[in-house]
Amino acid sequence: MQQASLKRYLIFAAAVMLLFMTACSSNTNNGANGNTGKKENTANKGDSKGTGNTGDKPAAADPMGKYEPAIEVTTVRSLPPSIKFEKGDSIDNNIWYRSYAEDLGIKLTNKWSVPQTQWQQKMNVTIASGDIPDILTVSANELKRLVDADMVEDMTDVFEKYASDKTKRIITNDGGNGMKASTFEGKLLALPGVTFTGTGAQMLWIRQDWLKKLNLSEPKTMEDVYHIAEAFANQDPDGNKQKDTIGLGGINKDLNSLMGFFESFHAYPGRWVKDDSGQLVYGDIQPGLKPALQKLQEMFKAGLIDSEFAVKDQAKAYELIASNKTGMFYSGEGAVWWPLTDHYKKEKSDWKPYPLISFDDKPASTSGGIPVGNYYVVRKGFEHPEALVKLLNFAVEKQYGPEGRLDAYWYGGENKEINVSAFAAVIISDPLELINIHRGVQASVDAGKYVDNPIADVKHHYDLYQLWLSGKFADSNEEGQAWSSYKWAGPGGGMNVVSDYVKDNKYLVDEYSGPSTPTMTAKKSTLDKMKLEVFTKIIMGQSDIGEFDKFVADWKKFGGDAITAEVNEWYKAKQ
Repeated sequence: MQQASLKRYLIFAAAVMLLFMTACSSNTNNGANGNTGKKENTANKGDSKGTGNTGDKPAAADPMGKYEPAIEVTTVRSLPPSIKFEKGDSIDNNIWYRSYAEDLGIKLTNKWSVPQTQWQQKMNVTIASGDIPDILTVSANELKRLVDADMVEDMTDVFEKYASDKTKRIITNDGGNGMKASTFEGKLLALPGVTFTGTGAQMLWIRQDWLKKLNLSEPKTMEDVYHIAEAFANQDPDGNKQKDTIGLGGINKDLNSLMGFFESFHAYPGRWVKDDSGQLVYGDIQPGLKPALQKLQEMFKAGLIDSEFAVKDQAKAYELIASNKTGMFYSGEGAVWWPLTDHYKKEKSDWKPYPLISFDDKPASTSGGIPVGNYYVVRKGFEHPEALVKLLNFAVEKQYGPEGRLDAYWYGGENKEINVSAFAAVIISDPLELINIHRGVQASVDAGKYVDNPIADVKHHYDLYQLWLSGKFADSNEEGQAWSSYKWAGPGGGMNVVSDYVKDNKYLVDEYSGPSTPTMTAKKSTLDKMKLEVFTKIIMGQSDIGEFDKFVADWKKFGGDAITAEVNEWYKAKQ
C-alpha cells in the first residue's frame, strides 16, 4: 500500500477526519491562480455585514484576488497525536499559512490550538463565551448551537459572488446535499466540508481461486451466495484436509461489517430513509431486517460464519482473511487496500468485488452517509466574510487547478511521511473524484491508450493497470501495487461497482444530516446498545427471531418515536 495515489487518498481522508474531529479542472474563472495582476482592496469586500451587495444580484468578484493591504483573520485549530511538521514549521507557520499571506493577502492567525483530546471542552467554552474566531471549523451539532445563538454570518450572497466556478461545481457534486444541510430558513450559514461520495458503498468480495477450485459459478441470487458460503465452509477450499474454513467472514462485534448483507434485504441500519409516504424512517426497525437476521441465524447454526464474531473488532475479524480461513466478506471499495493488498502479496489469492444481490425481485441498493465531514462558518459581523470563500477557492486550486496536486502541499519529510494537507485551515474534496478516477481509467482502457485527464491519479492508476496486465514486476511490492490498483480503479474493480451504483441510482444517501436532536442526545446510545444486544443474540440463536418484533416496539416506546418526530420536523424545514 505504498503507491502515491493510495497515500494521497489516505492523507486527504486523514485531513478530513481531523477537521471532522475538530468540529474537473475547468479554469473559466478569472484569477484562478491568483496571478491576474488585479488586486483587491477594501472597496471590493462588500458591506460590513458581509452581504457583498445592496439588494441586487451580487456582482462578480475575483475569487483569488489578493488583499492589499493584507487583512488579518483568526481561527482555531486542533492537533492530533500523530501530527508532524517540517523543521521550523508549526500549526501557526507552515506552507499553507505562508501561501495564504503571500498569494491572498490573508494573514491567518490561530487564536488557540490544543491537543485533539482537549478540543471539545475548549470549543464548548469558546461557543458559550460568544467569543469565536473569524472563521471556524465545526460539527453539525456545533453548527446548530451557533445558528440558534445567531452567531454566524449569512454566506448566501458572499458565496455566490466570490466562489470560483470550480468551487461551486465541486461543492455541489454530492447532489447539493452538503449545501442543503448548511442552509437554515433559506440562508446559507456555513460552507460544507464535502468529501468523497461512495466510500461507504458495500459490495461482496469473493475469492476467485476458491470459486474455481470448487467449480462454483459466480453468484446471481442470494441463494447462490448461501450455496457458496456452504461450499467454502464444508468443501475444504484451502486444501488442508481439515474442516477449518467458514463461508462468510470479516464480521465484527459491532455488526457494521454486515451492512452489505442487510442492504441485500433492503434494510439500512443506522440510516434515515424515506418511506412510501415521503416521511423519514430509521433503518434499525425496518421489516427487511427480520428475514436478514433469520438467515444469519441459520448460517451461524450451520457453521457458515465465525462463531466468535461477537468478541472481535474489525482487525481481529479480518485475521480470518489473512489466515486463509474465509473466501467471502462484505465491505467497501477500500477493502482492496485493507485487508486484501497484504493478503495478495503473501498468498497471491485473487479477489473480485460483486455488486449487492437482492434477496427478492427488487434490485438491491447500497447506502452511505452524506459526504460532509465538517462545516466552515464565519463569525457574524466579521468585516471580510469573503475571506473564507477565498481560502476555499485556494484549496480547490491546489487540488484541481492546472498546477494542482503539488507535493509540497501534500507530503513532507524525507520519506514523504508528513501529512501536509492537514495544516490547511479550509479544505474540501470533490465528492466525485474517486469515481472519476475509475471512469478516466476506463476511458483509457476503452481507447487502448492513455487519454489525457485533468486528474493526475488517472494516469497513475492506468499505468499500474497496464503493469498488471504485463505481468512484469520488479518485486512483490510492485506486484501488490499493480494488483491493488487493478482491483480498485480498473474495469470490474471496486470503484467500477461504486460508479455503477451512482449511475444507476442505487446509492442511497442518508436523508438526515442534522445535529443530534434532544431525544437522540438523551436516548440514542441506549437504543443502539439495545439493538446490538438483540441482533447479536438473534444471530447466535440465543433469542428467537420474534425478539425483533419486540425490539421494534421497545425502540419506538423508549425514544424512537420521539426521535423520528424530531428528525421529520428537521426534514420538513429543509424542504
